[in-house]
Amino acid sequence: MNLPEKYTQEEMERILQRALSKHSSSGNISREQLVEVGRELGLSEQDLMQAASDELRYGAIDDARDEIIEKRKKGWREHFLWYIGVNSLTMGLNFMQEDGRFTWALFMLLGWGIGMASHTVATFFPDKKKLDKAAHKLLRKQERKKELSA
Repeated sequence: MNLPEKYTQEEMERILQRALSKHSSSGNISREQLVEVGRELGLSEQDLMQAASDELRYGAIDDARDEIIEKRKKGWREHFLWYIGVNSLTMGLNFMQEDGRFTWALFMLLGWGIGMASHTVATFFPDKKKLDKAAHKLLRKQERKKELSA
């Protein structure tokens, strides 16, 4: 197998992550091992420790944002399935009752459709401030849960 001479930043990160996960069977890397790897990559210990500090500080927030986004997407999928199912049923009933015409069911379809559109925008194009606020709230909730279980 011919390996390339150069790698992208993303490829390097994935390769190192894969190699490190195979290197350490416990999944944990000591600070000394981290510093050693950083030195081999030409990183100063100070830069490496700053990056580690940033990961500890901001990594949890990023994970919380991802969790919130996934939860919102799941809620949106459920909402969409209910929208399709209920409106299909009401349109069918309306069609049978009104001799092949759609009347009252269109109002339900339109009204709920506006709500569905609003939910779509909020889910797939979230407001960054609201998302950050929700992430911090989730982290506080997780901290309280840890404190109660300890």
